[in-house]
Amino acid sequence: MTDRTPERPSETAPKAGERKLPGRGVRTLVLSALAAVLLSIPIAATLAYFRVSPQDLPAALEALLDRRTDGEKFVATAQTRLTNNPNDPKAMAGLAAAYLVRVRETADPSYYQKAGELVDRATAISSKDAEITVTAGSLALSRHDFATALRWAQLSVQLAPDRPAAYGILTDALVELGRYDDAVVAAQRMVDLRPDLASLSRVSYLRELHGDLDGAIDAMRRAVAAGAPRSEGTAWSEVQLGHLLFAKNDLDEADHVYESSLQRVDNYVYGLAGRARVRAARGDLAGAASLYADAAARLPVPDVVIALGDVYARMGDQTRAQQQYALVVAMEKLLAANGVRVDVDLALFDLDRGIDAPNALAVARTEYASRPSTPVAMILAWAEYKNGDTASAYAHMSEAVRLGWRDPLTLYRGGIISEAAGDSPRAIAFLKESSRLNPAFSVLYADDLASRLARLQAAAR
Repeated sequence: MTDRTPERPSETAPKAGERKLPGRGVRTLVLSALAAVLLSIPIAATLAYFRVSPQDLPAALEALLDRRTDGEKFVATAQTRLTNNPNDPKAMAGLAAAYLVRVRETADPSYYQKAGELVDRATAISSKDAEITVTAGSLALSRHDFATALRWAQLSVQLAPDRPAAYGILTDALVELGRYDDAVVAAQRMVDLRPDLASLSRVSYLRELHGDLDGAIDAMRRAVAAGAPRSEGTAWSEVQLGHLLFAKNDLDEADHVYESSLQRVDNYVYGLAGRARVRAARGDLAGAASLYADAAARLPVPDVVIALGDVYARMGDQTRAQQQYALVVAMEKLLAANGVRVDVDLALFDLDRGIDAPNALAVARTEYASRPSTPVAMILAWAEYKNGDTASAYAHMSEAVRLGWRDPLTLYRGGIISEAAGDSPRAIAFLKESSRLNPAFSVLYADDLASRLARLQAAAR
């Protein structure tokens, strides 16, 4: 549930300049205002601009009024192509890619299985085509099989060294495997090739992991500006921007961009959940529960359902909270049945709710052995702390924050682990920074943050 990597959208935008990653130099970034200009052009001029004749207007309007989602359109087109070319591996890969878009839209994990079968068929016929290997890498990322994603990404880069999408998969895989220096190089190459929504959103995440929240916000704003105005990819990026603003307690602006995402995709679930998060931070638990419930009813993804359960728990409604938590466990099992690795996410979920800490520790250790990223290091540290191994917890927590990661929840956990390890000065520093960034960062932990910090500061006087 902490993962920020799920199928980042790949979109095109007019070539522009770019801003380098930390430590890699700086260039000026200029974004096109073409979309805003076109919206102000009268319809006759628009027809002329796009060379649409009056007799073609009915078909053009029909396309504009097509209420199918992007994924539904993508699947329909890809299915037709495969029907006409049943042995074409690229057509198979195209339909697999379309199914991955449908996962984003429906949260139906059965699409992973369908995509996997198509990718297996396509790669059996042709494993040296970049279009196919990129899709195979995307599927592996979606299933959280990051080592496999890395292998496909490396092959994709060899086959198509100037293809930005290949570097996107490479960047994501390297980040999730904890190879941050290599990830910075890959992301820089992607931005150099095409500074668009897909590349700039990755720049933002790398800056966030390196503790540069302002730089992360700047890059994500540029990613949003580079995206198609009414696309799911742009809405997704806008929600990520909202999360960054929320981390700095800029609740008004966060709420604004969450709301903006709802204008890009009608009733966008992640935008609804973002607005619910802001309401919870402002103390409006009933309003937060209503929005979370609406979002969960539209698209029951684990993050949203967990947040709804947490709000119910904060309101004292343990019955409804446990109902949501039970649903999360069922959803995680369904994802696992369709080839998605969710063990470490479920381990963190269990740890935060006092469920089977020894098993969660075993899971976290196994995941860390193959994927020593900073988020996984923090999950392992939290598991070790919950199991009473404060020395190991302190070591892995220190590793988790080595890049400067300033997520309020991470800092809070770092403070608790530091206190348990006897390092009160560091505990105070972590908790103060968490409180300075956003004292209402969590409905579960905000009260403890305030009381714990006050107690430690009083003892230090």
